[in-house]
Amino acid sequence: MRSAPESELKETASTRIVNVIRSSVAQFVTIPGDNPELLKAQYRAFSRQMPLMYLILLSSTWAVSTTHMGVAPLWLTVGIPILLTFVCAARVLLWWRSRSVVPTPEAALHALKRVNYLAFGIATAFTAWSFLLYPYGDAYTRSYLAFYMAITVISCIFSLVHLRSAALIVTAIVNGAFIFFFAATGQPTFVAMAVNIALVSFGMLVMLNINQRDFARMVNAQTEALRKHEEQSRLLRMIDDMPMAVMTVEPGTLNINYANETSKELIRKIEHLLPISADNLLGTSIDVFHRNPQHQRRILADPKNLPHNARIKLGPEVLDLKVSAVIADDGSFIGPMLTWALVTKEVEAENRIRQLAHYDTLTGLPNRVTFHEELAKGLVTPGNRLGLLYVDLDGFKLINDTRGHSVGDILLGQVASRLRTICNGPAMTVGRLGGDEFAVLVPHNNAESALALSSKIIEALSAPYDLDYDRSIQLGASVGIAFAPGHGESADELLARADLALYAAKAAGKGQAHIFSPDMETRIHERVRLETKLRDVLETKDGLFVFYQPIVNIETGKVTAREALVRWHHPKRGWISPGEFVPVAEQSGLIDQLGQFVLEQACRDAVERDDGVRVAVNISAVQLGKGTIASAVHSALVASGLSPSQLEIEVTETALLGAETAGIDDLRRIRDMGVRVALDDFGTGYSSLSHLRVFPFDKIKIDGSFVKEAVDRMESAAVVKAVADLGKRLGVTTVAEGVETQAQLDRVREEGCTEIQGYLFGRPAPNDRDAAKIAELNKSAALTKAA
Repeated sequence: MRSAPESELKETASTRIVNVIRSSVAQFVTIPGDNPELLKAQYRAFSRQMPLMYLILLSSTWAVSTTHMGVAPLWLTVGIPILLTFVCAARVLLWWRSRSVVPTPEAALHALKRVNYLAFGIATAFTAWSFLLYPYGDAYTRSYLAFYMAITVISCIFSLVHLRSAALIVTAIVNGAFIFFFAATGQPTFVAMAVNIALVSFGMLVMLNINQRDFARMVNAQTEALRKHEEQSRLLRMIDDMPMAVMTVEPGTLNINYANETSKELIRKIEHLLPISADNLLGTSIDVFHRNPQHQRRILADPKNLPHNARIKLGPEVLDLKVSAVIADDGSFIGPMLTWALVTKEVEAENRIRQLAHYDTLTGLPNRVTFHEELAKGLVTPGNRLGLLYVDLDGFKLINDTRGHSVGDILLGQVASRLRTICNGPAMTVGRLGGDEFAVLVPHNNAESALALSSKIIEALSAPYDLDYDRSIQLGASVGIAFAPGHGESADELLARADLALYAAKAAGKGQAHIFSPDMETRIHERVRLETKLRDVLETKDGLFVFYQPIVNIETGKVTAREALVRWHHPKRGWISPGEFVPVAEQSGLIDQLGQFVLEQACRDAVERDDGVRVAVNISAVQLGKGTIASAVHSALVASGLSPSQLEIEVTETALLGAETAGIDDLRRIRDMGVRVALDDFGTGYSSLSHLRVFPFDKIKIDGSFVKEAVDRMESAAVVKAVADLGKRLGVTTVAEGVETQAQLDRVREEGCTEIQGYLFGRPAPNDRDAAKIAELNKSAALTKAA
């Protein structure tokens, strides 16, 4: 019952053994195709060794054939050797021709496989021929035949040493047959030879395996070395062609051992600054680029300091140097690699950008950002006390608009120069905050010293400015002062407080210096509230009225025109003075709405009257020059139906900026419609006669300050007479403003004025439609005040 299972087990075990042997043999005789370089190396070795192997085979074969001539048949001693000679000769010729051929990996693999097949055939053929000769001859010939087989297989194995599979095939066939055959003879000498050959074969196979492994390692190492060399060559070619300058340095000596073409080209540009030339760059120490070589050597010698970046000043040129460490595969430090460039222009651009970012391009003073930083830095210093002077030019806009921005820029440069001269004390900083606004930072909070410095600034900036073609330009300046920590502990807060003080200085008449006080903040808040209220009332028009003051012919006493004057009644504050809310409207951009309201209302009221008297409407300086006032006048005339000849537009002298400005063009468009244009407050402007020269006004209104003083001051009376005479010559009506007494009336009549305006002939009064409402408002206000 056990025999069947035991036999199956034995069969299974034997099958496994056979499979293992077959797998091992297959492993030894298979030629791997996954290493192309090894295949080509084996092919090249065989192209040199195979001809020699075939020559050894042929020489040994004919030697054996000669020893058996006469004892063995001719076909064995001559026929078969000739046949083998032809085969071997053909193979010798084939390998000789391929000795200079560089095969592809596929061709090499195909040739090596063919060697395996031929090794099997040739080994079988020569072994069979040897055994066929064995029966012939005596013991000497048989011994020689055994010798022939032994040395032949040894020479074949050495010739096939680079192809383990072929050598193993030859060894297995020839030596296997030899060992089996001669051991089977039972003759002690042949048995000893068989054993010896077996041992030698085993040793040779071990050496063959070792040699095959070493050969593969050598080829792989050569392949890897070639690959690395090609990579390095390709990398060097790439580096040579790079637009970036690259150099490598010996770590021990810090001598330059490589420089690409870009490096040499850059060196040629700065050779005049160096003790070397581009052609002698290699072998030169890197020290030539640095003022402090020892410092550079310490950095470059230790890879821990890398990467490193530095900019080196070399005469007028600037070199940007970046150093990185070149590390080998094993982690060792090969040396530093330097990439560098001439960045002189880039540095100049960076400095220019830095200058633009921190300094005013026109004056060279610190700009708002830089000044703010300096102010903030000073405020955070413990115990530091600072003073901030906020300087604004008076009259600059007028000059900038009339003379052009180029003149304005020259003036700002001279202003900056004067400020530098005056504010040159220790720890003082002068900056331009923008436009015509400057600031001075002083290292103290002493009010007396700050006011004294402000006076010097005002005096210096008010002195005439020297231009080559014009020496008549003159400016003024106002100064607002704030102190830290009393008026603020932050830069923004201190600037805001100084700005409020500046606003107060300008409101007080300009050319002054004011120190911040809390009531200034109260006034500014009140102004903001007033602006909000004015904005609201302009939306509803509730509380806005137009009053009229008559202008009378001095001879007939008849009213020739009525000047429209805006009034505002607030429910809580009562009547708000135009001197208070009109400047707010101008500064907040509401003047166009306010002016449009007055213009339209005045035109409508004039149409409702049947006396044909003209109506005069004042135009703010802010409304002129924008190209919108003419269309606003036209719109009001069309909407009301008023004849253009019944409308007069009054513009003050200070509103006129000169013949070059768009304000004169606006007035010309208005006059072209048939509307009369009057010059108001004549005598208070900058160049009265030039205004009369560039524009043909229909009326000149003499400022009331001259009229009031004309009775007691002869110079004022002379001014009134001069204007009246000028009006007669030009055919222009002259109006004396502010006539309040009979003496003033007599004086202006005597001096020759055409018309008069003032309280003597009438105060501003509403139209009939609004009279009752205004009377009610005044009555309510009186009752409230009495209560």
